[in-house]
Amino acid sequence: MPLKMLPEWAHEGLRFECTECGECCTGAPGYIWVSKNEVIAIAEHLNISLEKFGQQYLRQVGKRWSLLEDPKNFDCIFLKDNKCQIYPVRPMQCKTFPWWLQNLTSEESWQQAAKTCEGIGRGEVVPSEVIEECLINQLKENNFS
Repeated sequence: MPLKMLPEWAHEGLRFECTECGECCTGAPGYIWVSKNEVIAIAEHLNISLEKFGQQYLRQVGKRWSLLEDPKNFDCIFLKDNKCQIYPVRPMQCKTFPWWLQNLTSEESWQQAAKTCEGIGRGEVVPSEVIEECLINQLKENNFS
């Protein structure tokens, strides 16, 4: 039996279609968590050594690693002209947006997320099974499973 993580209001799925606006890569300071495997994949994608990648693009936060942000506006360091420069190998955190726990705790939190994400409420309904798989992947990637 699959794990049911979504609240009742979202069991029929939710509308979302990425418009590639880049808004999810901007905003207040925070963390863009990356795993060891993601760091390796991004460094390979950029064709640079792990050492150079770490020096240029990572910061350690406790025992975890986060991508750097632009110090002027806190955008992701890999956001250029509203486009992700590492899109094919972007971290799980990025791949699973807007399917984050904090966005799905209530209808109000979903509507709050829609204020900064123009893709929420657009496009086809994403089935609840797909959304739950994103939630599970986030937990696994962040060693919460």
